[in-house]
Amino acid sequence: MCPIMIMDEIPQRPETPQARLKRYKACLDEFEQMQYSDAFTEQIKEDIAKLEREIANMN
Repeated sequence: MCPIMIMDEIPQRPETPQARLKRYKACLDEFEQMQYSDAFTEQIKEDIAKLEREIANMN
């Protein structure tokens, strides 16, 4: 399982929205390969959509 929450809790490691999006998508892909879905994976999907909008607005 990917350490999505752990990475977000490390304040010393700045991360661009693009890097976070890449990590979230990789994490979701792992869950989807296992055919796993729950409230956490739904939250990841929402976060991905939010990051995609944020990145689009940056351009």
